[in-house]
Amino acid sequence: MPEVFYVQRGNRKYAYTSTSVYKPGSKYPKTVNEYLGVLDEETGKIIPKKNRVSDEKILDDDTLTGRRFGGSYALLDVAERIGLREDLFRSFGTDGDRILACAVAQALSGGPMSSTDDTVEGCLIRELLGIRGSFSSPRMSEFTKIMGESYGNLEDLFEFRLKRTDSALSYDLTSASTNSRIREWAEWGHNRDDERMKQMNIGLVTDRHGVPVMFELYPGSIADVKTLERTVERVRELKGGECTLVMDRGFGSAANLKYMLENDLSFVIPGKRGTKCVKSLMSVLVKEKHSADGLMMHDRHTYSVHTSQVAVVEKTKESEVDEDSNDTAEYELILPDDPRFNDVPENMRMTAHACYDPGKAAYDMNSAYQAVTDIEKKLNGMNPYSAVRDVKKVAGPYAKYFDLKVDDEGKLVVERKRNALSFSMNRNGMFVMFSKGIGSWDDMMSCYDCRTYVEQAFDALKNELDGNRWRVSDPVTAKGRLAIKFVALIIWCTISKMLRDGKSNEPVRTALQSLDNILAVGCRDQWKILEVTKRNRKLMELFGVKQPEKKVTLKDRRYIPTAMIEEAFADD
Repeated sequence: MPEVFYVQRGNRKYAYTSTSVYKPGSKYPKTVNEYLGVLDEETGKIIPKKNRVSDEKILDDDTLTGRRFGGSYALLDVAERIGLREDLFRSFGTDGDRILACAVAQALSGGPMSSTDDTVEGCLIRELLGIRGSFSSPRMSEFTKIMGESYGNLEDLFEFRLKRTDSALSYDLTSASTNSRIREWAEWGHNRDDERMKQMNIGLVTDRHGVPVMFELYPGSIADVKTLERTVERVRELKGGECTLVMDRGFGSAANLKYMLENDLSFVIPGKRGTKCVKSLMSVLVKEKHSADGLMMHDRHTYSVHTSQVAVVEKTKESEVDEDSNDTAEYELILPDDPRFNDVPENMRMTAHACYDPGKAAYDMNSAYQAVTDIEKKLNGMNPYSAVRDVKKVAGPYAKYFDLKVDDEGKLVVERKRNALSFSMNRNGMFVMFSKGIGSWDDMMSCYDCRTYVEQAFDALKNELDGNRWRVSDPVTAKGRLAIKFVALIIWCTISKMLRDGKSNEPVRTALQSLDNILAVGCRDQWKILEVTKRNRKLMELFGVKQPEKKVTLKDRRYIPTAMIEEAFADD
């Protein structure tokens, strides 16, 4: 069997076989080396080389062939209707269609960027867009680096996408782990997936439906709160107007709230339970939660609501900083019963809604009781002294509800702190929302609904579009790859929104795989579309895609947005 050896070039290892060949009339054997492919260091497997096909053969071959048609046809139609193809063309010129082709391939197949060529070769993306050129792994590496260097073009794309949104935007960060040494980006930090790996941080801004409109890359050690000011400035500059920022509790430090109030920003953000004023509001709500005066309805759910004003002030005395509190070392939140409240100007005040959800209260009660019972069983099964020593590791946030000791006989005694447990149980189903610039409680709740969708967007990026691992060492190339995944995520989240609007519980991946089963047979510009099932006809109707004719002629599809043509004639 030929021996396999590796040659290191840059950050990659290339695999070859070495074989000795004897030729008649030759005294010594000749060594023949054959290139096999690139070694994937994560899996230890060799990614095989791909045979290159010339552009002329790709587009001008007269041989009849079968290709997948439905998935690329539907996604390209959606991309045009939401203005994505136009925005890419305005930002990147003719390269915009190549970006769109890569993004559609990612949405259809997922997997690493190196698999783009296989997806493109198996369907009609290239022909439907009317573009030439190879999508092989070396070409993709070159293209993603060019994309990463096109920072100004990305800014244009963000601006176009932001201007297509309404006023509510959601912002959050996630971490992307990597084994590569990405200069200036891969660092140790708070890994949100609990992986012991270096990471980059990705900041994502989405519209209220969870469709991405902008992203940022940050070094892995940057904390969430430090990214807020930069993001706000960029959104304001690019959008050219006001918007409401919707964020999770991690961004709700008193210092951040002070910054947003000083800059007259509209926002919605949940309070942390350890905050003094949040505890006070919940205590009031415990007494009022069954009062008919505070009943509110949102999305067919009933809530009890208590509303108050909250102000941000400087701390008058030092106190310990609790991670589960909005208060910081410098600033704290106060209610109207604090003597300092009346001295705070209106612009430094915000609205606080303390809410009680009976359905969530029952769920929280069951979950908490189950957790407490499981922890007690685990502690009682441990060595008594180890249980006392490691109670925080075993019980986590529930450790504050237990009192452990070892009696005179060396037995473990586990007691529940009933007052602390009762205090917590009475507040099950309660939460406090801080907001500014929002018309009503129902408007505030509608804005915060989009938090669910941004979490789904992160999940799709990591698990469906292979964004959980980064296999590049160059930060410029990493940004270029993220740009393509960003466009793919726009398409993915748009399809997800359409499925939600159509009351369909079908996963996006399942719907796309079904559409991609629609086949076409032909060559060049002439293609015959095979049978479209009833299920796929319904999906196309749900996505607003016109069902294709039985015979499709792919004419010259070189693309220039109609709006740009009209602008050109207007200038003349």
